[in-house]
Amino acid sequence: MTTPHQLLEKHTHELNLNELAYIHLSDSNSHFTLKKNLVRSTLSFAIQNVKQALNLEYSKQLMPYMTLCAILDQIGICYDRNDQPLPRSGNGLKRALIQFGEVDEDDDLINIIYSLRNGLLHNVSLTSFDKKNEKFYKFRYNSQITSIYKEAEETWDGSYETLDTNPEKFTTHINVKLFSDLVFSCVDKANSLNHTNNLVLRLEGGLMQLFFDYILSIYKPDRLSLKK
Repeated sequence: MTTPHQLLEKHTHELNLNELAYIHLSDSNSHFTLKKNLVRSTLSFAIQNVKQALNLEYSKQLMPYMTLCAILDQIGICYDRNDQPLPRSGNGLKRALIQFGEVDEDDDLINIIYSLRNGLLHNVSLTSFDKKNEKFYKFRYNSQITSIYKEAEETWDGSYETLDTNPEKFTTHINVKLFSDLVFSCVDKANSLNHTNNLVLRLEGGLMQLFFDYILSIYKPDRLSLKK
């Protein structure tokens, strides 16, 4: 099991998968110290930003959803697990929910979260059209529901004229707190699998891609120069 102490004498190019994934999947709000570098993952910044935004009234209704979806995308793009069959889907967000959220591959939750992500990240829209599955969504954020999502009372046909007749009955509700709990559990599960050597890197560029794409690295200040 990787510890911060064993990283102290490591150069960046000496990090193995277990060590680099340990850094990448950390939710710490501070850096790790290597022999010549200070390192911190973009994932840790994203997690801290979500936690902060959830406590601010003006930001908790929208921004956390976008970042939570990006977290799932990143984990699913980077990793697989070697202790169960691989998912059918090649999409990062869906793979993360299946492999690390342990959501059944045919659960409606997967396509609902994927559609939410598409609407928000493409153009910050509250509607999303899943033409492949012929499903259309109008989303609303609702902290009062007791599950991650609540299905619309009636299926929307994608027509705005239809939506205008009674928007609420065609609306799918999403609870951001419960959604964030699921996403953070995915990060925790990936961390746990890394500790047991059941995490597999799926990036074509290998460890170098994981480092350069997702790890912020700066050189440590030279102690001698600080004394001058």
